[in-house]
Amino acid sequence: MSKIGVMMSADNADGQMSSHFGKAEWIMIADTENRGVEFVKNDGMNGKSAAEIMIRQRCTDAIFTEIGNGAFGHLKAANIRGWVAPEHITGMQAYQMFEQLKLRNVDIATKQGGGHGCCCSSRADAEVPSCCKG
Repeated sequence: MSKIGVMMSADNADGQMSSHFGKAEWIMIADTENRGVEFVKNDGMNGKSAAEIMIRQRCTDAIFTEIGNGAFGHLKAANIRGWVAPEHITGMQAYQMFEQLKLRNVDIATKQGGGHGCCCSSRADAEVPSCCKG
């Protein structure tokens, strides 16, 4: 049995995927055994909280369009494989592409740069959001 986390902008399988891992408002959890899906709200709105949701849900794989170094590090530490989907597709389309082996597996972040997988590097110290502090 595998569970696949798909980064979503809305809690609807036919809705568009989120453009970035940590900024996904919802995570669609697709269960390959019972063919069901459920949605979990990403209240933290950062890569660390999204990765923690996937760990709690026992996901084996994550589908995203873009991911930063910090979030990817959390997935890698939890042995969750990362898969890149094309932009502007629905969550269900991404999941179907995963099942058809049409997604690219990645072993490094897709978005390089400073920070911790969120907007950390572009802020002054006084403005740094909590996601960057731990």
